[in-house]
Amino acid sequence: MHRKSAYVTLSVLFLASLLTFLLWQSNKNQKNIKNVPLSTIAPKNNTTAPPHYQIPSKIDQTVDLISGNTLAQNKPANLKQEEWQKINELIESNWSNYLKKMGKPMLSWSGTEVHSDAKKVFYPFSGPDFTTLYQIYPQADHYVMSAQQRGERLVDLSHLSPSAASQTMEVLSSAWKSFGRDGFFVTEYLFKYISTNKVKIGATTLIASFAHLHQFSIQKIVPISIDANGEVKELSEDQSWDSVRFYLVKDNRPVILDYVKMDLSNDGMKDHPSHLAFFRESAKSPVLLKAASHLPQNYGFTMIRDELLQHAPMVVQDETGIDYRPLNQQFNTILYGSFVKAYKVFSTYNTELAKAYKQRDDERKLPFRVGYFKDGNYALIVATRKP
Repeated sequence: MHRKSAYVTLSVLFLASLLTFLLWQSNKNQKNIKNVPLSTIAPKNNTTAPPHYQIPSKIDQTVDLISGNTLAQNKPANLKQEEWQKINELIESNWSNYLKKMGKPMLSWSGTEVHSDAKKVFYPFSGPDFTTLYQIYPQADHYVMSAQQRGERLVDLSHLSPSAASQTMEVLSSAWKSFGRDGFFVTEYLFKYISTNKVKIGATTLIASFAHLHQFSIQKIVPISIDANGEVKELSEDQSWDSVRFYLVKDNRPVILDYVKMDLSNDGMKDHPSHLAFFRESAKSPVLLKAASHLPQNYGFTMIRDELLQHAPMVVQDETGIDYRPLNQQFNTILYGSFVKAYKVFSTYNTELAKAYKQRDDERKLPFRVGYFKDGNYALIVATRKP
């Protein structure tokens, strides 16, 4: 009887020790992660985090440090508590403000007004603005973005010196304030983020932040280039990070996002025929044009304008995209919002669009702010190619 009791006691002690060890090992593997649902920032009416956020990837954890700490990670030792808390609160506040005023209304609007089930979509002159592309075309599984800024490597706050981390958090705070208020990044500032900061904050870091905040899990980021045939070629990590490819997952759906650094001017296309071939192929997909500095209407960008007019099945654009006259000739156009004149810096552009808004009586309401501030007037055009 006593031997049996002793055996039971030893068995219980052994099981308790084993359980303690397993719990310790689990905590060790996840020591910096506290599984907090992301429902407060979700673009849809989610109440819990998607399954892939239960075990975030290493890249998810890195991006989370520059995206408001939505995973509730412990503060890295090299960061100052006051600065760390300030940037987290600022990103949460500005992102919530953006979603309320622009993001969620845009996503809802696109669900009824943008009739596209295309799996590949294209956003030239994008900068790092993945969020607008995703909200206009949420069904795609291949996003292509193109702009003139370098991608650069992903910023990892936890590996920076205290002084470099402080400056980087200050710059990121400024960037989030700007986007939360305006819904776009100022091109001049994007170049400054790369050239004047100790740590180069390129498109990669900002795109990754948007993907994370939209609850994509980032599985891999690799540098890419465009080969002689206009095709994407993946590079090794020790090569140039001008352009990058993201491998994403959301709701068990794999998604590829390509950001290609490219000079979209006529001179840039002439100097790089492979870039023109890449642009031509990309333009065969639905297109988004927003806050593009009216460059598609500029005489120095006629080559890419003509490619879009010839190949795009659909164009969703604000007033800075293709000029209204040629667009309306080849596409059925629906006007949204109101447009009187372009932003003062571009006052001579798109006068034909202003006439159309004045003469047509079929414009529809636009329930969100988009593009440059123009005395409270915001316009979007949904253009579908004529048969």
